[in-house]
Amino acid sequence: MEKENKGKKNNSDLRTGENVSLLPILAVNFIGTLGFSIVLPFLVFLVNRLGGNAFIYGLASAMYPAFQLVGAPILGRWSDTYGRKKILFISQLGTLLSWIIFLVALFLPVISLFKIDSRVLGAFTVTLPLAVLFFARALDGLTGGNVSVANAYLADITAERDRSQNFGKMAISENLGFIVGPALAGILSLTMYGNVAPVLGAIVISLIGTFLIISYLPESKECAPG
Repeated sequence: MEKENKGKKNNSDLRTGENVSLLPILAVNFIGTLGFSIVLPFLVFLVNRLGGNAFIYGLASAMYPAFQLVGAPILGRWSDTYGRKKILFISQLGTLLSWIIFLVALFLPVISLFKIDSRVLGAFTVTLPLAVLFFARALDGLTGGNVSVANAYLADITAERDRSQNFGKMAISENLGFIVGPALAGILSLTMYGNVAPVLGAIVISLIGTFLIISYLPESKECAPG
């Protein structure tokens, strides 16, 4: 009975925004944007080294947001049905897996799959590691609905009187991720490990995000009845 009453009180606190710490969800949002932006400074050099050109770099940069456009509505709908925490966990796990695949791509032999020499697109070679890199960015985008689900989570736990203030904090955490990510990538790339260091950093960041979701993020929404 005591546990049941405690559970009801916790659910009530989440709905009203009382005694609920925003730090875990703000950290998850920060980590989500940081994990995306950390690739931006060195991606152009990596694509060029693996056989691509400016056109391929543009495609590689567009892979994440393009697939996020597909995945985010699906993950948002699933979070309404199965609960925010479960979908945030799946999303973060997808990001972690995509960075591991990205890391593997850096160590693959540069085997040419096909070449294109076009007057419009320019000359470029699609290599094995380049194809794997594209797959990694697509997977990250497809499971990259964590920011949209995090905003839905915040709406669940925020009282009406605090809505503008809390969503302002959410925007700040997101913008900080876009600021810190490229700066961190630049610093890590200067080490002896080169482009491998930022990718390892992204893996560590994704692990931290996964741990925060499992350990410190209570469920904010009851699962919809089947």
